Amino acid sequence: MPLTNVINNLNFVIVAVVSGILAAYGRISVGLISSFLLYSRQFSRPFVDIANIYNNFQTAVAGAERIFEILEAEPEPADAPDALPLTAPRREVEFSHITFGYQAQEPVLKDVSFRVPAGTRVAVVSSTGGGKTTLINLLTRFYDVNSGSILLDGRDLRQYRLPNLRRTFGVVLQDTALFGMSVRDNISYGNKDGLP
Repeated sequence: MPLTNVINNLNFVIVAVVSGILAAYGRISVGLISSFLLYSRQFSRPFVDIANIYNNFQTAVAGAERIFEILEAEPEPADAPDALPLTAPRREVEFSHITFGYQAQEPVLKDVSFRVPAGTRVAVVSSTGGGKTTLINLLTRFYDVNSGSILLDGRDLRQYRLPNLRRTFGVVLQDTALFGMSVRDNISYGNKDGLP
């Protein structure tokens, strides 16, 4: 669009300058100059309109892509009807032979097993795309495993109520947005009951 405007205005300037020179030598009249300038504007108008339509189309396509992303998003896993509240967890976590893929036919994690005893601190370190965020998403049940199980205090995560489960874990991702508030306020942001 800016390039179209530059070309359109450059066309106007060239016609005006050449016409001015010809008028100075008495070759054409001022009326002819104004007519020619108006016609040159009308000639370039369809090109400007096509550029505007193309820009509007590109904006509409980008908006449609965002809408389709939302419509195609998978819903969060639902609680089982007999889901248990999670009260006073010891926080012992065990990944038992889990396999998971964002598309079932393309596993990201294959037969992963490890145990983290209660009270232990763990750092998950790997290169980009190594599955760190996927492990956290599975632990907080943003996704469910394709096979195997994740146990919290000896029970499958799917047996617990989702809000209780998510309140149990604190996650700090690598691209964290902090608000202009205290550390305490940032940690408790979104928690209606204050700090966990």
